Amino acid sequence: MMRPVEKRTHLCIRIAQGTLQSFSRQEGQVKPPIPIEELAAWLGFQVVPLSNVEDACSALVSIRDKLIGINGRHHPHRQRFSLGHELAHILLKHPPEALCSRKEIALYNAEADECAAELLMPQDILRHWFSSSRSIGELARLFDVSKEAMTRKIAQLESRLYHQTITQSTDKQ
Repeated sequence: MMRPVEKRTHLCIRIAQGTLQSFSRQEGQVKPPIPIEELAAWLGFQVVPLSNVEDACSALVSIRDKLIGINGRHHPHRQRFSLGHELAHILLKHPPEALCSRKEIALYNAEADECAAELLMPQDILRHWFSSSRSIGELARLFDVSKEAMTRKIAQLESRLYHQTITQSTDKQ
């Protein structure tokens, strides 16, 4: 039986996977690195680099204007993840932070991170490449993400696989 947090995580991953499947049906097969800016455009958003924002600000979004501003001074990996994170908030239909408590903001940001990781490093595609290359650095370069992001994603995949194995063996008893 899934705990509420696991259900929400699973939902975040399913929404990312469904979005990528729809995108690939219309735009062609998705291969690494995932074209996150093309995905944003396909969803109707224009991505604009921002140069006059504080370092603490990674991205700004205007749903009404269909704009996502990304801190242009950040590393390209961080820019890609920030864009994925903001798209995840949109896909998950999160309310604006101004309307949320600190606890809700933390929850929504964690969900957006999970969804962004799946958008940038889809499980199915990553499993294929992971089977032929076990180097974190090589996979990070292939998917155009940081080594830290790739390390987390692989750890999550291994953890889920472990939990599935445990659950299946418990169910058989």
